[in-house]
Amino acid sequence: MILGTVRGKIIANSALILFILSLTTLYSGFASLELTRSVELLFRSNQKMESLRNLLASTEGSLAGYLTTKSSDSLKDYIRFSTRLADEARGLNREIVQDESLLMQRDLGGLVDSYLEDAEASVAAKRGRDVAAYTMRYESSEASAELSRFLIEKIDGIFLSSSLTAYSGFSTQISAVILSNAALVVAANLLGLMLLVRYSYKLTGPISRLAEAARAVGRGEYGYELHVPDSADEVGTMTAAFTGMRESVRLAFEELKSKAEVERRLMEERMRVLELDHRLKDAELLALQTQINPHFLFNTLAAGMQLALTEDADRTADFLDNLAAFIRYVLKPPARSVRVSDEIECIERYIWLLRLRFGERYRFLVTVDEAALSVETPALLLQPLVENAVAHGLRDREEGGEVRVSVRLEGEVALLSVEDSGEGMSRDEIERVMREGSGDEGAGGGAPLWEGGIGLRSVIRRVSLATGGRGRVEIESEPGAGTGVRIYLPARGVG
Repeated sequence: MILGTVRGKIIANSALILFILSLTTLYSGFASLELTRSVELLFRSNQKMESLRNLLASTEGSLAGYLTTKSSDSLKDYIRFSTRLADEARGLNREIVQDESLLMQRDLGGLVDSYLEDAEASVAAKRGRDVAAYTMRYESSEASAELSRFLIEKIDGIFLSSSLTAYSGFSTQISAVILSNAALVVAANLLGLMLLVRYSYKLTGPISRLAEAARAVGRGEYGYELHVPDSADEVGTMTAAFTGMRESVRLAFEELKSKAEVERRLMEERMRVLELDHRLKDAELLALQTQINPHFLFNTLAAGMQLALTEDADRTADFLDNLAAFIRYVLKPPARSVRVSDEIECIERYIWLLRLRFGERYRFLVTVDEAALSVETPALLLQPLVENAVAHGLRDREEGGEVRVSVRLEGEVALLSVEDSGEGMSRDEIERVMREGSGDEGAGGGAPLWEGGIGLRSVIRRVSLATGGRGRVEIESEPGAGTGVRIYLPARGVG
């Protein structure tokens, strides 16, 4: 039976305590509800009169302002306040009943309607430049407003008298209600406390002994004496199971100790291999970075450009100038943050060099939204995409093709795209590139450009790292239909 289990005992004990507390709460709630019901009516009526008084004053002020200055703002305020005043007045009593305050509400509603009618007429006369008419109707509206305020004060006085009567009855009964509620609460809490103490000792005794045995096992004391209770409830079952598991843990622990020593030695060996691997990669990176001395290269190109200018070889000088500026840009750390305008300048120099090499075989179209030029972006995003478009997408097409570079601002996002009319990519190729770009493959930017160290995979990786995951790269392509790569960057916060 459920009552023979720990769950059943807890449910029965809790249900009894909750029943006692519920009876106490219900009695206190009903007693308090009766006492506060009369006061609630007073507050509602008082709030309604206060709202009518404020709306009437606001309507009068805006009407007077309009009639004096003929200001459109005053007219707008008048229309707004008068509409709200009319809505509030519609909530007043309109029936003939045997109640003084309700009859006054009926009279008040009529006066408010009369005031609004005269006010509307005065506004219309003011618009028609009929001075006599709007003066007369305005004075009539003021008379109605004055009577309305008088009735509001009278109604407030009646409500105040009623509230005093209600409060007298409330104060008479409140002491008795408080004392009876306090007695019931104290009795319910004492009874509940007694039940809780009794059942807590009965239920938690075996659990405490089981917990102490568990702590002993945690300390490695597998021989700790634990008495298995005769009860068939959950605690007895857990105690018997714990005793069996304790022996199993002891045997398993002995076996794990021997395996842990072996695994420790293997881990030390792996750490040594990883350290050697990191050192090897650092050495390879250093070797690649020192293959070219940038200062020597720039000085040599500058000397070649001066020589070409001396010999009137202007085209050769332009070539050397663009090549030097391009190499200077790409040899800087690719993890740096630049502006979109710097990327566009790099692309234009790179396209100039491609046209010098391939002539008119490839067509390049660069479209730039000036609003996006100041947006910050990771360096070397567009150039690898243009290089991929020419080297892979258009390489095998004898008739050449077209590469379109576009930069624009879409709200808080800068969109950089490179599209080509080349061979395209299959869905499997796109998924593989995206998967490798999102992992560690190709994440390094230290390999030189001509060895493909900065490619499409690196672009995907660096966009994610530089934007903290807010930027993304999308690839749209089909075999034979060209490829489009779109880079979405936050307009702020790159770097």
